[in-house]
Amino acid sequence: MKRTGVFLLLLGGVGLLITCKRREAVDIKAFQEVAEDAARAEGEQNYIGDATDDQGEGPNYRRVAEADSGFLPSCAQVAFDSAQRLLTIDFGSTNCLCRDGVYRRGKVQVRFSGPRWPSAGSRAFITTSNYFVNDNQHIIEKVLFHEGINQTGERVIRDTVLSHQVITPSGTTQWSATRTFRQLQGQNTWQRWDDLWLIEGGSQGTSRQGNPFTTQIIQPLKVLGNCVFRHPVKGIWRLTTQGRTVTLNYDPYGNEACDRVASIQVDNRAPVNITLR
Repeated sequence: MKRTGVFLLLLGGVGLLITCKRREAVDIKAFQEVAEDAARAEGEQNYIGDATDDQGEGPNYRRVAEADSGFLPSCAQVAFDSAQRLLTIDFGSTNCLCRDGVYRRGKVQVRFSGPRWPSAGSRAFITTSNYFVNDNQHIIEKVLFHEGINQTGERVIRDTVLSHQVITPSGTTQWSATRTFRQLQGQNTWQRWDDLWLIEGGSQGTSRQGNPFTTQIIQPLKVLGNCVFRHPVKGIWRLTTQGRTVTLNYDPYGNEACDRVASIQVDNRAPVNITLR
């Protein structure tokens, strides 16, 4: 009887262990989607920030020369109201194919304050109006603050994303962030192709499925002015959600290619390559 009891107890313990392992099974795809949501918001933030910085306050105060301003497509119309210091980038009411392969429509509006952009101490308050990216609506409020040139000769911009909603058929992403942009190259020229930026900071939000997350850049994100995609060519950020750690690597092949390929790793599982939208 005692042996039978011990055997049943051991058998029950094995069954409990199997049940626990089954409960610990992780839906990797769900965590990948959270990282994709954060990367989609971040990529569009980079695009809008670049457009604002390049255009500046009207034709006489552009940061880049007119001949080198091919960042915006011909279907985007740019207007500047000098009295209100209001820049409007209008992609139109129908989809406008941009140079990064993305369709945009609607308006990005920028109101400047302080010294003229891009002078030290200048600010740019950015909002969107009926703004869609690949048919997903992006509702954005953000502030760029131009800190000027630091002691090592780098141009520094502080980016505070107050709110960024991405409305998709499968749910709405909420995203906000505080980031610092440091321009290491191209700050003294009138073209953008020689620009080199490093981005640092972190973000927080909720995914399309309503799961809260936070991110922290653990290797500065490298953005090149001559790359049509506004996703970094190198850099790593780490996302935390639901007790899991998700790592996104913008350079999975180690070649700093100008592409939309990144890898996502959930905890210590094998990384999976994805194509950023």
